[in-house]
Amino acid sequence: MEANLEKRAKGKYKRLKKLTSPEKRKWRKTQKRRTDSGTEDDHLIQGTKVFNDSVHGHIEMHPLLVSIIDTPEFQRLRFIKQLGMCYFVYPGASHNRFEHSLGVSYLAGELARSLQSKQKSLKITKEDILCVKIAGLCHDLGHGPFSHLFDEAFLPKVSPGYKGKHEKLSVNMFEHMLKKNNLREQFKKYNLQEGDIMFIKEQIDGDEEKMKEIWSYEGRTKDKSYLYEIVANKRNGIDVDKWDYFARDSMHLGIQNPFDWKALFRFARVLHEPDGSQICTRDKEIFNLYDMFHTRYSLHHRAYQHKVNKILEAMCVEALFAAKDYLLLPGEGRKMKTISQSIEDMEAYSKLNDHIMWTILCTKDGELDTSKDLFNRILTRDLYFVSARLSSRRKLLTKRQRNRYAIFVDILLIHYGMGEKDPVEHVNFTPSDPNNTVEISKIRQYKSLLFVWRSKVIWSQQRATCGNLKKAVSPESEHQRSSHMHGLMALPREFSERFIRVCVKQRDDKDRERVREAFEKWCSHKGLKAKPGDFSAGMSWTKNPSSEERKLDAENVSKRLFSK
Repeated sequence: MEANLEKRAKGKYKRLKKLTSPEKRKWRKTQKRRTDSGTEDDHLIQGTKVFNDSVHGHIEMHPLLVSIIDTPEFQRLRFIKQLGMCYFVYPGASHNRFEHSLGVSYLAGELARSLQSKQKSLKITKEDILCVKIAGLCHDLGHGPFSHLFDEAFLPKVSPGYKGKHEKLSVNMFEHMLKKNNLREQFKKYNLQEGDIMFIKEQIDGDEEKMKEIWSYEGRTKDKSYLYEIVANKRNGIDVDKWDYFARDSMHLGIQNPFDWKALFRFARVLHEPDGSQICTRDKEIFNLYDMFHTRYSLHHRAYQHKVNKILEAMCVEALFAAKDYLLLPGEGRKMKTISQSIEDMEAYSKLNDHIMWTILCTKDGELDTSKDLFNRILTRDLYFVSARLSSRRKLLTKRQRNRYAIFVDILLIHYGMGEKDPVEHVNFTPSDPNNTVEISKIRQYKSLLFVWRSKVIWSQQRATCGNLKKAVSPESEHQRSSHMHGLMALPREFSERFIRVCVKQRDDKDRERVREAFEKWCSHKGLKAKPGDFSAGMSWTKNPSSEERKLDAENVSKRLFSK
């Protein structure tokens, strides 16, 4: 080994000797630039691989990332659909968590490099960039069969009150992968120590409270808090995970994506605030950000929470629930684990993916007949039927319908990413002068002050309430001021919608009509008016639900409908 290194060093010296003086200067300048930046181009590192991605084109993967990719734990993501049961609604939605993870890793590295090249003072090292890329690559390792269906619907049904997240499972799977494949040695080869591994885990499953006044993250110090905003941004939700799945899901679903993440790359800049360093963007990108959050809303409305997709998810959850005690997976020490127990044993969990559906369909075990019937109903399109949006405390149905398991109730909340809040209000912007920042709330303050200014009230007395806004958006002419605010008047007044869907499990026209009658009575009782439209698609409220409706969950709705 040492002989080979010595031989390579001598060869390098001989090649350098043959260079002319200008070529030597150029070579030294390149070496110095690489040293100063603290990074290396991936294509210069032996073992780098190139992946041809459907969204980002040819992307290079660092050898350490390749070592992670070539493990059974990561390859498992090839068999987990990105959009779960949505593939049964949109034929193009066949992409998996595997390619999404590659895309997030690529974007994470590109954003980190962009910040590094624009702001040398940040002192972003090649280890920082590598850790961010690994976090992007491994952030979805913990997803179960059919993606979010498993941790958001199946596990809470098995264990009422379950509050776990797939991010926690991702950290557990990441640790299991390191141990099983002896990857820590590979990490050390690229100068990544235990503190860097902790940094990767904190990016995947971070706690927003740890970013408050008392910094309690262990992987990086507070002056590098902006690195925690690249993969999973807990402050305002603007991160590369969303940028990739917006682009990828939109392409495969055939839904237009107006959001331009490349513009945010171009204008991204780290500014140091009292509560930590943050990644900000130019004030003129405000409408691009609204496009981003509206894209999220649109994808949820048109695909993720599509009425047929939610029905398919409900049927799949019931099928898995019926099989929970009978389908076993080999775990640590060859101990057999049930589906729900597998989340405590990563060896067993690593065997769990979308193929569970075909495992159940191909079994001869009579105890799985209920699950087989439900999956067969999915394949033959014998689905639950959306009947209405319904809730009531009163007895509204006949005796034949009092079995609350005869219907499926789904509560839907579609929003811009932060519930009823405007997420852009949590974003800091940089004006043309990068030394100042301005919050969108202050831009709105300026909008109201604009009318004061037009009323010939002394502007200088009023603009003080806007703080540093006067430096960011205080142009000299009325025309400029008006053009700067152009379009803000058209922003949404509400940033969330809430729906209740009631689906009849058996296709019985009489049952559907009775449920519809009950729904109409409930609307009348609540003083709500349903929007006109296709009855089978469900109905929506024309005003915001009260606090009483907001507290409803599917189980409560079912109990109220079928209480004696």
